[in-house]
Amino acid sequence: MKSSVTDLSGIKKIWFTPFVDFRGDLLKIYRREIFQDLLPNVEEIYLSRSDKGVIRGMHYQLGSKAQDKLVYCITGRMLDVSIDLRPDGNLGLVHVEELIGGGKSALLIPGAFAHGVIVLEDHTSFISMSPQPYSPGDERGIRWDTLGVDFGLERPVVTAKDQAWPSLDEVVSQLK
Repeated sequence: MKSSVTDLSGIKKIWFTPFVDFRGDLLKIYRREIFQDLLPNVEEIYLSRSDKGVIRGMHYQLGSKAQDKLVYCITGRMLDVSIDLRPDGNLGLVHVEELIGGGKSALLIPGAFAHGVIVLEDHTSFISMSPQPYSPGDERGIRWDTLGVDFGLERPVVTAKDQAWPSLDEVVSQLK
């Protein structure tokens, strides 16, 4: 099973080639030899399940607590949303990538990016892995509806905490 990596302005898209036979297919989404430089020493693995319209994010952590994340959609469909927060990068650039359950790619989001998920179908599940543990005191966020992107949601399901984050413009001006 082969893998390849594409750089998307700091975000890495990892492509997997499945093994296919009469039983179905097998997709290896983590191989140490591929990830030893990209995501060494996985500390935490999360499995999330949500229904259509749920928004998770846009979260980030500060400094040495910043979390790199490998994200793979298992079932359903979702938009993976990343915002570049690198002062020397493309500060404020929003990257949106659709991930489809059972697809042949995953995204590696650097810790210097805010990250979130917009769920497009009921019963969507995804896995995310990080080499850095979650640190509640270092968590920050950006309000999802200030990104300049129309996600086409009629009734978004968002936590009060995620709805209370500052706007993208406010965060970018603080980081300049």
